[in-house]
Amino acid sequence: MRKVTLLCLVALLQSVNVSVKAQNTTTVPLDSRVKYGKLSNGMTYYIMHNEEPKERASLYFVQNVGAILEEDSQDGLAHFLEHMAFNGLEHFPGKNMLNYLEANGIKFGRDINAYTAQDETVYNLSNIPSTNENLLDSALLVLHDWSGGLLLEAEEIEAERGVIHEEWRTRRNSRFRLMKQSSPYMYNHSQYAKRDVIGSLDIIDNFKHQELKDYYDKWYRPDLQAVVVVGDVDADKVEQKVKDLFSKIPAKKNAAERKYYPIEDSKELGFVVAKDKEAQGVNMYWIFRKDPVTVKDESHMRKELAHSMFNSMLNNRMGELTRKPDCPALSMSVGNFSLARTKEASYIGISPKENKEKEAFALVMTELERARRFGFNESELERVKTQLLRSYESYKDEYEKVDNETWAKQLGDYFLEAAPFPSLDWEMGFAQKTIPAITLKEVYATFADFQNMNNSVISISGPDKESIVYPTKEELLSELKTVMQSELTAYEDDADSSPLVAEELEEKNIVSESVISGTDAKQTKQYTLENGAKVVILPTALSKDEILFSAYSFGGMSVLGKDQLESANIATGVASMSGVGEFDAVRLKKKLTGKVAGVKASIGTNTEGFSGSASPKDFETMLQLLYLKFEKPRFEKESFETMVGSMKNQLAYIKTDNSKAFKDTIGVIASNYHPRHILFGEEFVNNVDYDKAVAVYKDRFQDASDFTFIFVGNIDLDKDLALIKKYIGNLSSTNRTENWVDHNVKPAKGATFREVKREMEVPKATVYFSMYNDVKYNFNTRTYVRVIAELLSKRYLETIREEEGGSYGVSVRPSISKRNYEHATITMNFDCDPEKREKLTRIMKDEITNMVKNGIKIDDLNEIKKNYIKSREESVEQNSFWLSVIQGSLMNEEPITDTEGFNKMVNDITAKRVQKFAKKLFKGYDSVEAAMLPVSAN
Repeated sequence: MRKVTLLCLVALLQSVNVSVKAQNTTTVPLDSRVKYGKLSNGMTYYIMHNEEPKERASLYFVQNVGAILEEDSQDGLAHFLEHMAFNGLEHFPGKNMLNYLEANGIKFGRDINAYTAQDETVYNLSNIPSTNENLLDSALLVLHDWSGGLLLEAEEIEAERGVIHEEWRTRRNSRFRLMKQSSPYMYNHSQYAKRDVIGSLDIIDNFKHQELKDYYDKWYRPDLQAVVVVGDVDADKVEQKVKDLFSKIPAKKNAAERKYYPIEDSKELGFVVAKDKEAQGVNMYWIFRKDPVTVKDESHMRKELAHSMFNSMLNNRMGELTRKPDCPALSMSVGNFSLARTKEASYIGISPKENKEKEAFALVMTELERARRFGFNESELERVKTQLLRSYESYKDEYEKVDNETWAKQLGDYFLEAAPFPSLDWEMGFAQKTIPAITLKEVYATFADFQNMNNSVISISGPDKESIVYPTKEELLSELKTVMQSELTAYEDDADSSPLVAEELEEKNIVSESVISGTDAKQTKQYTLENGAKVVILPTALSKDEILFSAYSFGGMSVLGKDQLESANIATGVASMSGVGEFDAVRLKKKLTGKVAGVKASIGTNTEGFSGSASPKDFETMLQLLYLKFEKPRFEKESFETMVGSMKNQLAYIKTDNSKAFKDTIGVIASNYHPRHILFGEEFVNNVDYDKAVAVYKDRFQDASDFTFIFVGNIDLDKDLALIKKYIGNLSSTNRTENWVDHNVKPAKGATFREVKREMEVPKATVYFSMYNDVKYNFNTRTYVRVIAELLSKRYLETIREEEGGSYGVSVRPSISKRNYEHATITMNFDCDPEKREKLTRIMKDEITNMVKNGIKIDDLNEIKKNYIKSREESVEQNSFWLSVIQGSLMNEEPITDTEGFNKMVNDITAKRVQKFAKKLFKGYDSVEAAMLPVSAN
């Protein structure tokens, strides 16, 4: 299926964006909806009409250049240049571009963004109101200026050094450091091993301005650029605008060759063990390099489908093994990924338990060898085919709901990588004729990807501590030799053809019904069934292939004794790992092949409940799963032991987990050391009890009369209401009266501060500041708290990030709660240089004081108001929005505010009212403040 997929192969690769081989071509016809062309200056464009969401357009500016093209003296400047694209353009000097767009409800970070990778740099302006022609024209002008109109003014360059310096500090985590150790072996000492995108700190802090301009002049040019416009626009009209505007950009004379750096094949097996004191767990990857496919035709697509079938079947087998408590691995997998433009790879991935690396490696190789000797069963192949075909069916059903962002990114991939972008009819025809025809012989061709050991590398990463004895290359090869010489038996495919719900259930009656108002023009009804269960249904046509579901009941962990809390935390996890009814988890997964349905149980602080989703075709399957999780939950001691084993493995690393240490400190002081605030650690694991977990689950999910079930989506009331009466109507009820219990968990009065000092590889201060105050919970106060948080965020962007260059960014998070007491919270946190921590913290607090004393900027408020109204227009088109709104209304016993009422309330917000609310919010507040510093800090 055509979609954007980010393969998280390994922590080592997560900070490196890579893509497929350069100068690719495809013989698959381009979707006729796309207007495609190349201007005389070499610039490419793609324009496509799409109405998801309506009256919105996304504009992408895709450049086939990235960090790989930097000279050694420019290491990091491709990324630096990306930042400068927001700091002064030919037609938008200074911050005028951001100011103009944000004044029209287009938010920096969410709608305005960019990324730099080794081989590309991509900018985007998303969710542009397409009915505003002047705004659309201005957005196109921004893309025009990104092509060759960056001002690169000296003052702005100097100001941005500090921002990128702090981004460098923030990103220099354990994962990044492990990647730096492994890259030379992964990339076989090629140019890709030298370019990590963020670059050299020495160069970032000291490069001469001309170096940045040289990179810009050399590589930002039309023949390496593409304009992508997708949205609710007149494609012919936009095409003419693009031609008129972008044709004016002159072609580059004597343009430098865009080089594609090779990753040479290695002549022997590479091996690396990367260690870091702050690493949280061991990961092992055996990576087999291979040349990329340069012509992406139907034959290539067929092979990719066969590869995906191989991966699915082998991963399913290995997933079954990791459910066993004695399995030496936490996870095992095989797959494929793009190592770089000029090299692809297949991988074997393992997350072993500590000091079980050799055993886990042997187990993976045993399963690979078992599959090689005996093959896969036809039943396994048929299941993966069924699942693939069903995913294409869902794709077809949801085709009109594919959003502008998804299409725009894929057209970017078409430009950069020649990733096929066919029409729906072509793609469905290809899938329907190809998937059923693929044979096991074609699937077995994937084994060849794991044969060339000389052109591969084994990469191990993990904590740098004496208690872990990492295996050597020779030891792993010895394990492999033993596996190859061992006697094995074929895999037995154990499937169950019996029905999910065997008993005959009769529909129960509805005893009352009522209408819930506020959901705009959509009619929402609430029904009460015989057993007391309350059901709320909102049928929508927002998504053809989606029904969302949520259920809640008050009580949760608040009604449990303290000695049950640890076990309650894992109760639903144990049940999920065990399966349902007569089906263990493995057989349940097989039973659900081809079904698009899922249900998850949860137990929270004050509630217990379920969440789920289904295709309308599989609505009954979702209800059956709900029925079984309520009436016939399954608990296996083996699943419990597997979970405990995984937790014990985590214990081995928590002492060096700085993030957890800091979060635990904040949690403890925010609860004022309340005994019911539990932390994960050795005591937690020791207190977990199987029998208590089972008892908690059964107690929390025994009374349907105490639950409200909410369904939103493509519901056929004539058919689906009968199914609801059949399955939910037959849930057990005890008619008990129950509510949540207030244990008075809240921060101490006044200000609380804690300093945490930790060993750090890269010195960094992390600042946390949270303010609490009593606030009446309602729609109006929720909105004002959000507004104040966003105003502060804007101020911190200007002061702490831009003026001081002190942090990559300050996170400001508002919340307002009704339980366990009515209050509002605003939380700020950021990373910075330890030497600047006190100064930046003062600035953070001074901005709060300044808001109270001097008020706010009206322009900032107007930007936020426009953004709220724009966001509401987009949100009401999503089922998930209405599900959340309805549940919030019912749980908090307040009416739903419809869109007209929402817009009126937002438009009525004034600067004076915000200041008045801020004075109340920030008067006599309680606070929790914490700072994590390196042990060397004063």
